[in-house]
Amino acid sequence: MKKYLAVFRSRTDVLFFIERLREKGVFAKTVPTPKELKLGCGISAEFSNSSLALAKKLINTGNFPSFYSFVSVENRGGRTLTVKI
Repeated sequence: MKKYLAVFRSRTDVLFFIERLREKGVFAKTVPTPKELKLGCGISAEFSNSSLALAKKLINTGNFPSFYSFVSVENRGGRTLTVKI
């Protein structure tokens, strides 16, 4: 199953971003940032594919200076595939 993450360099921004998503009725939660990315604050925001457009809009209109990227994460045959969106 594919997951979508917003990766930040600041925990404060991750939590603020999740709060903004929840205000819009989106289920979002904190998850560990995939070690393959080798960056960030250690946690990322996870949300569904159907919420990706809204998440992008929030990033573009909000104040998230530590935002790094959106990524998709999928497990394939025991390996984690991480793709920057």
